[in-house]
Amino acid sequence: MRKAKVVTNYARVKQNNLATEAQTIHDRLTGNAAYPNLPVTLVAFLAFITAYINKLAAALHGTPEQTAEKNVAKKDLLTAISKNGVYVNATADGDEVKLQSSGYIMAKVPQPKGPFGVPKLFVPLASREPGRALIEFAPQNGAAYIIRYTMEPKTERNQWPTTVETRRSFSVDGLVSGGRYTFIGAYKGASNELNYTAPVEVVIQ
Repeated sequence: MRKAKVVTNYARVKQNNLATEAQTIHDRLTGNAAYPNLPVTLVAFLAFITAYINKLAAALHGTPEQTAEKNVAKKDLLTAISKNGVYVNATADGDEVKLQSSGYIMAKVPQPKGPFGVPKLFVPLASREPGRALIEFAPQNGAAYIIRYTMEPKTERNQWPTTVETRRSFSVDGLVSGGRYTFIGAYKGASNELNYTAPVEVVIQ
């Protein structure tokens, strides 16, 4: 599982909120023994925050030159946030308590997908081409598409051949022309739990 981390890129934070977020980081890092060697010192970090606040206020109804100065101050502050954020991640090494103590926004950790329910649509059809079946599922985000099948007379289900695809529509080749096949389908995620459809019989061309 991926380690917990903090966000190091604050470029998408609204400019009116950026100084507040930066000040929170500054205050939480002040006296924080978990981070003794910040690449941007707290004194310098505070100076970047102050400069940004002043330039932002001046640019509100100011000249194009003042807007340009605000943009430079914002870039400097974002760089400082990023440098210290990278250090925080490296130093905490996934320790969520340490990470949260930094004042940085926690990054979202992707969660495993699934288990999924029974597919709402599962259609196996005989292709016009001999020995081929065409398979179609209802789409499911984050899932692969898995089928199992057997020819009459049926064998035990755990012996049925299995096909896994990332596309919801695909073909199965190498089947016996004239054979009566039974297909079942399911969505496959990170979980090993599979919820198969009811069996569907198809006679292959």
